[in-house]
Order: sequence, then structure tokens, then C-alpha cells
Amino acid sequence: MKFMHFTSGYFICIFYSVYSYNVTDEDRLYRDLFNNYNKELRAGNDRDYPLNVSMQFYLLAIKEFVEASSKFTINGVFYTHWRDERLSWVPAKYNNITKTLVSQDKVWIPNIVNINPFKEVYGLGSNLVQVNVDNEGSCFWVTMQSFEVVCDADVTYYPFDKQFCALRFVAYTVGVDWLNIYFPNSKVTLTSYEESGLWEVEDTTNYSHTEEGTTFVVVGLHLKRRSTYYIASLLLPMTVVAILQAFVFLLPNDAGERVGFSVTVLLASVVFLTIIQGKLPEASEPNISVLGFLLFGYVILGALVTLCVILSANIHSFKEDTCMPKWLKILCCLKTIDAKGPFSTNIVMNVEPQKEAKEKECRSWSWKDVAKRFDMFCFISSLFLYVLQIIIYFGLAT
Repeated sequence: MKFMHFTSGYFICIFYSVYSYNVTDEDRLYRDLFNNYNKELRAGNDRDYPLNVSMQFYLLAIKEFVEASSKFTINGVFYTHWRDERLSWVPAKYNNITKTLVSQDKVWIPNIVNINPFKEVYGLGSNLVQVNVDNEGSCFWVTMQSFEVVCDADVTYYPFDKQFCALRFVAYTVGVDWLNIYFPNSKVTLTSYEESGLWEVEDTTNYSHTEEGTTFVVVGLHLKRRSTYYIASLLLPMTVVAILQAFVFLLPNDAGERVGFSVTVLLASVVFLTIIQGKLPEASEPNISVLGFLLFGYVILGALVTLCVILSANIHSFKEDTCMPKWLKILCCLKTIDAKGPFSTNIVMNVEPQKEAKEKECRSWSWKDVAKRFDMFCFISSLFLYVLQIIIYFGLAT
């Protein structure tokens, strides 16, 4: 048994020693390949047909999306493949070498440039990237980069919005008769993607298309915002603060803090509006955020509540001998007469006594009673308007 193990190990060592190569062999291969190689010439022996270049994008992470500045940053990898017959060799001549690594600045590579950069125009790869070349001349170019591009956000339904952001590239200085770029898979590969805490990737796409003889490459991401954080930290607090302002009418007029309370809550709504404006882009297209309109409605309604509080305080401060306006007397004296039908005899019989009782009641009212009735009317109306605004917003946004 020991002899058999020894024999097996011996033959394995012989087998690997026969097919192994050293740095001298690879150095000789390198010198032979690039002896007369011109990287300025496009790969492909048949110049009558465009060179086929296969691409695939692997998304690694979404770094940030700043809606106010339209800056979208992601980490990803482009896997690019083509064939350059000038880089093929016979493995037997080089101790069975079947593949090697070459710096990208030593070989011809597709000149693909980003056309929607956030700052400066840039291409794929760098001098640190190497191209994997096999003995048949197949080149595998793997470029990992951090891409900063411009993505105009549509914040109409913020924070329940969905966005589409894309990396856009062009095969610079090369026409479709020279280069045919295609994607074997129409979807971005997400096998190595690290989930974002803010954005959910709903769908992806990558494709190439031709415009005026030029090939464009597009990698697109359909994103949906995770809105739980915004509901808990923004929508609920500002809604509670806004609704709280309606309860100012339940405070007694004699307390003297009603105006200060309403102004303070109004300022809180303005602060929320300022926070939202700092997060959203300064643009009117395609639409202004519905959340901005909601906060604007809160501010306007808050201003009206403050005016009503001031008016109620003035009514409450009137002296009892001050003459009550005629319209207010009419408003006080209006009362619906209960009846079984439009021809009920109870109406005729009870009109005069009810009018006399109502006029007597109006004469007995004081300005403080009028202020209380006015406060209750304003409380119910403002509360209804706040709730109505919230229902309309969520109906539109979700």
C-alpha cells in the first residue's frame, strides 16, 4: 500500500513537472508577442468585418445618490472580451503556456468613454489593470471602477419615488463598421451586489445601440427608495406638529399663550419645509415634489390658524356693551327647524315661538360666547383640512 502511494505521488510530480513552465518561458513569450505588435491598430485579421466585443456589467454597490446635485455613484465591474489573433501562440513552443497577463497599455483595447460624467470625462480601466490573454488570442479585460455620473432625479413622489439612473458610454473614434459591441445578457449581474440601505434595485438593463454610425453602451438601474426611514423621521413628525396647531383653539383665551403657541408651531413647519428644500433638486421639471406642496399647505393653513387665533382673541376682548354686528346677529339666530316633512304643520305652529326664543338667546349671548363658538368652528375646520391634505398626499404619492 505504501509503495502504491509512493508510486502515485511520483508520477504526479513527473506529470506536473512536464507541463510546468518558468518565468524565462513567459518572458520569451512576452518578447515574441510584442516584437512587431502595434497597439494602435484595431484587433481582428479580417478588416472587412467589425470586431465583435462582448461586454457584461457586474454591480457591486450603490455608494450614493444626491438628488440635490444629481450625483449618482456606484461601484461596478465591466467584463469585456474580444479576440486579437496577433496575440495567439503555440503552447508547445513555450513549455505549454496557455495564458498570460499583459498590462492594458501594451495591447489594443476598445476605447470606451463615459459621456455622462459628474465631473471629468473618463474611460474604462487604468494602467494598473491587466488583460488576461490565452493562446488563441482571446482577451479578457476586467475593469473595476467607481463610476460617478449625472442622474437627474424625479422627486415628484418623494420619499416614495422611483428613479432610473444609467451609465452611458460611447465607443469613441470607432464606428460601427469597426466595432460591434454586444451584451450576451440584457440584465446587470447582481451576484456580488451588496444591498443598499437606501435604495432597492427593482430592475436592471444593459444594452448597446447605434446612432449616426456610433455605438453607445448603456447600463441602467431601476431604483426604488426605501421610505421607512423617511416616514418615521420626517413625515410623521411634521404631520403631528402640523395637526397640533389645530388644537390651539382648545386653549382658553384667558391663558394668553395662544398666539405664541400657534406662531411656534408655524415656525416648526417652516423648518421642515427648509429641510425638504435642502434635500431636493432646485428644478421644476419634470415635476415639483408633492411633499413640497404638502408642506406649503401646512404653512399656509398654519398662517390662517394664526390669523384666526388673533381674530378670536380680539372677539374675546370686546366689551359687553359693544354693539354686535348685524351679520353676526343673523348668524347667531339661524337655526334649522326640525320637521317631519316640507308640509308639516309643526313648522307653522312653531316658527314664531322659536324665533322669539332664538332672539332672546342671541340677546343673552356675550362676546366670550361668540369667541368660543368661533374657536370650535375653526378647530373642526382646520383639523378637517389637515387630514384632507394628508389623505390627498398619500393618495398621490403611493
